[in-house]
Amino acid sequence: MNTAKKIACFLLAVAMFTGFAACGKKQETISSETTTETTADAAAAATEEDAEDDESDDDAPIDLDKVSVKGKETTAPKATTTTAVTTAVTTVASGATTAATTAKAGQTTSKAGQTDAKQTETQAMTDPAPETDVPPEEKTVSGVIYLNDGSFEGEGITVDGGTVRITGSGTYILNGSRTGMVEVNTTEKVKLKLNGVNISNPDGPAILCTDAKRLTITLIEGTYNELNDGGGAHDGTITSNDTLEIKGAGTLRVNGNVGHGISSDDDIIIKNGDITVNAVKSGLIANDDITVSGGTLHVTGQTNGMKSKGTLHIEGGSMWIYGGPKENKSSLFSGGAFTITGGSVYALGCGVTEPDGSSSQCSIAVRYNPGQDGGTAASINLNGNQIMWESSPYAFNTLFVSTPDIHEGNTFTAYINGEQYGDEYTVNGKAASASVEKKVNDSEE
Repeated sequence: MNTAKKIACFLLAVAMFTGFAACGKKQETISSETTTETTADAAAAATEEDAEDDESDDDAPIDLDKVSVKGKETTAPKATTTTAVTTAVTTVASGATTAATTAKAGQTTSKAGQTDAKQTETQAMTDPAPETDVPPEEKTVSGVIYLNDGSFEGEGITVDGGTVRITGSGTYILNGSRTGMVEVNTTEKVKLKLNGVNISNPDGPAILCTDAKRLTITLIEGTYNELNDGGGAHDGTITSNDTLEIKGAGTLRVNGNVGHGISSDDDIIIKNGDITVNAVKSGLIANDDITVSGGTLHVTGQTNGMKSKGTLHIEGGSMWIYGGPKENKSSLFSGGAFTITGGSVYALGCGVTEPDGSSSQCSIAVRYNPGQDGGTAASINLNGNQIMWESSPYAFNTLFVSTPDIHEGNTFTAYINGEQYGDEYTVNGKAASASVEKKVNDSEE
C-alpha cells in the first residue's frame, strides 16, 4: 500500500472514531436527560404528596385569582430545548503530498474541534438555563367555597340548602358570610382556611365535623372570622367528633349562644391565632386532651372556661380564662395531668385544677374567702410588683396565674380591688397556693 493510501485510511479511521464518539456523547446526554427528568418527576410527586403538610406560609394572605384548584385545567408555556449538532467532514486526498498536508491539517482541525467541544461543554455547564415565561408555582387546593351564594370550585363539595358539605380531602378555602352550616364528613384529613368568614346557624353548630381523620382550621393572616350557633341542644359552635386543630395569624371570634364554644370528642390543639370564645356552657371542652402551644386566647364560659376530660397541657401563648359562677365550675379543669411548660395564664373562676409536679413553670393559685362578685378586680403582686389585675364578668373565688416570671422562692400577695387579702406568701414548689381572707388593719380592729 503506497503512502497516500495509508494516509487516506488513517483519516477515514479517525473520522469513523469521531463519529462513534459523538454518538456515544449523544447517547450519554440522552441518558442523563432521561435520568434528570425521572428524578424531577419523582421530586415533583414527593412535593405534591407533602404539600398538605407544608406549613411555611400556610396562613399567608390569599389571592383567589392565583389559587390553583384540583381538577381545573391550567396551561403553562413550554420551555424551549436546544439540541447541538456536530458535523464532521473528512476529506481524502488523492496525492501523497496533498494527503500528507491534509493529514496535518486534519489533525489540527481535529484538535481545534476538540477544543471547541470542550469550550461548548464548559459553557453549557456554567451558563444558566434559558429563562421561560412559566409563572411562579401556586399551591393547589381541593376547593374554594364562596359562602355568600353557595358557589364553589373544586372536588368533594355539595350544597344542600344552608349546609355546605365537604366530603373530600385536602385544603378548602372559605370566603364570605352564610346563614347555615359548614359540615365536614369524610375519612381523610381536611384543612379549612377561613379567609374572612361569618357563619351563623340558627339551628345548630356553625362548623360541624361529623367525621374526619383530622380537622385543621387555619385563620388567614389579616382576616376577621366570626362563628355563631343557635337552635336546640348541640355540643358547640364548632363541634368536632375527631381531633381539632386551630392555628394561623388571623382572628377568630366564637359565640356559643346555645352550647359550648369549641368542642371536640377527641383532642383540641391550639397552635396560634387571636381567638376569643364566649359561651353559655364551657368555652373549650375536649373529651380527650387539650394542648395550647401559642396564640392569644380570651375564653369565657358560663360553666367552665377550659375543660379537658383527659389531660391539659399549656406550652405557650397568652391566655385569659374565665369560668362561670356555678359552684365547682373551674376556669381551668383537667380530668388527668395538667402541665405548664410555657406561656402566660391569667384565670378567674369558682375553682381550678392545679398543675402537677411535671410542670417546668411555676404557678400561683389563690382562693378568696368569701367569694367575690362579678366585676370585682383581683390582683397579685410578685416580689412587690403587680403581675396580674383582672376582673371576671361572673362571680369567682379562685385566682390562678402562671408566667415565666414566677420562680420558687418568690413572694406574692393577693388583693381585691386594691385591698390586701391574707399575708405575704412564698412560692414553694412548682404549684404554690394560698387561702386568703381580707387583711384587717389595726385601725379596723
